[in-house]
Amino acid sequence: MPRFDAIDRRDALKAGLLFGSAGALVPLLARGQAPAELKSLRSTAKSWLWAAEDFAMGNGDYERNGLKIAATATGRGVNTDGLLSGATDVLLGAATQTMRVQILGRPVKMIAGMVNKYASHVVVKKALMDKAGVTEGSPVAQKVAVLKGLKLGTTGPGAAPDSLFRYLLGLGGLDPNRDCELVSIQGGGPAMLAGFERGVIDGFTLSSPTSDLAVQRFAGAYLFDMTRNPPAQLADYLYIAVSVTDRMMAEKTAQLQAYVKALGAALKVINDNPEAFKTWAKAFFSDMDAELFERSFASERSIYSKSPVVSEAQFRLNVEFLDRELKLLGQSGVPATFKYADAYDMRFAEAAARG
Repeated sequence: MPRFDAIDRRDALKAGLLFGSAGALVPLLARGQAPAELKSLRSTAKSWLWAAEDFAMGNGDYERNGLKIAATATGRGVNTDGLLSGATDVLLGAATQTMRVQILGRPVKMIAGMVNKYASHVVVKKALMDKAGVTEGSPVAQKVAVLKGLKLGTTGPGAAPDSLFRYLLGLGGLDPNRDCELVSIQGGGPAMLAGFERGVIDGFTLSSPTSDLAVQRFAGAYLFDMTRNPPAQLADYLYIAVSVTDRMMAEKTAQLQAYVKALGAALKVINDNPEAFKTWAKAFFSDMDAELFERSFASERSIYSKSPVVSEAQFRLNVEFLDRELKLLGQSGVPATFKYADAYDMRFAEAAARG
């Protein structure tokens, strides 16, 4: 694959240094030295949600910044325990999952944003939508009403699909504990599709390509295409972020700066040169047939943040979303004292954005 020059090590190599977490300068890897390895954790092996990291690997951005990424998938929806235990250096996942442990006082920060659309789509059996006279373009309240009485697949309590269902049901005035059944399914996309096909569940929420496969092959239909037609409240919603522990920021400052710089380079190419991203994605998602890939790419190419820097407005929306979810669960909401600086440390991302 051709190299795409976006952000490289040139300026830092001139000085042989990178900025550290407190503004101090820390040494980069010497030229010719073996790359440092960072462990990265995500829920599933392949999804458009993680593709910015995968693209940065495939495009050589991490390598040019002196890093080797060891990416692992758990098949589980919530993985903050892996981060807190030290099993991984960085965690890719929903911002609100990290906020859940931050408001409990855990020493974790989000250092970069990746995806600014809540790109887990809601799919149900097409026959159910036809019976209700509802299409994907119908008003939100009418679409939410279709969910009443259904068995809905999620990846577990507290995971992003579960959270999205609870949020949407709340928008429509439904109680997720009484008006439907949220079914936890482990095993990622294949397990969700198997449950959908066999009637174990009537619908689910997951990202593409799983959602596209349900529509193409298993008599599903989009109730909410969260990329093309999300509820207005979620039009610019920070969904996927990079989280690390405070200890990791102190111990691997240079590596994390290089990680975010490479991620920023990948995001820039994805947004500025979508054909280059598409060329890579065709090979990466080689198990998709051509029709499915074209539909999936047309939708998902627009989910990525233009910059790894997270805005105050995105923080406030994350807080509103989590606060509503916690209260629907009968828990205390997000404390009023919880501030942007408690959730995010944007020094790495701001340095990456400066180039």
